[in-house]
Amino acid sequence: MSLAFLINKVFRIMKSTLSQRTINRLTQYYTILRDYFKKNIQNITSSQISQLLDIDETQVRKDIKSINCKGKCKVGYNVVELKAIIENILDYKVIKKAFVIGAGNLGVALSKYSKFSEFGLEIECLFDSDNEKIGKIIDGKEIFDIAMLKDKVKNTGINIAILTTPNKVAQTVCNYLVESGIKYIWNFAPSILIVPKNVKVWHENIIGSFIQFCAIENIK
Repeated sequence: MSLAFLINKVFRIMKSTLSQRTINRLTQYYTILRDYFKKNIQNITSSQISQLLDIDETQVRKDIKSINCKGKCKVGYNVVELKAIIENILDYKVIKKAFVIGAGNLGVALSKYSKFSEFGLEIECLFDSDNEKIGKIIDGKEIFDIAMLKDKVKNTGINIAILTTPNKVAQTVCNYLVESGIKYIWNFAPSILIVPKNVKVWHENIIGSFIQFCAIENIK
């Protein structure tokens, strides 16, 4: 599962009337459509999608019908049309700027991920409390003192934060994010955050996903 897949899932879920599971599948359909588009393949069938993703073909047709895209019998769906509809539904063409909070290995890796912009996310800069990191440039993005966050939120209007701090400080930093005007938090810290009702949090449980993966695949 790509990081771009995740970030679009997170922020679209926050405001969409579609179910989370439907959005999950649509993002996967979009990945396939991008590949078909690059290969200049004009049409795709629900059967092809279902086989590639190993899901029920009836579900594929139901999902695509829910976003008002019609296919043709024995031809399938027009790749360009379906791709454009999903782009609109998932806001891929609307750039959402965000701050990375925590300039450790994960925070740096996220800030360097060049494909984010293709899926609607642009990392503005990073924040940290480590004096040895503050002032450094990571792939064109500066690391600022976390104390400057309030001013940055006020001056830029950015209200999305990607939290990658250690567990022991996650809630404290989260409280500061809320005080600074952050409204959406994508949390990579292994901690369940407590926030006001007007702030939305998506918890990215990497360890939990790995455990689930091992259980499903019966990895020993």
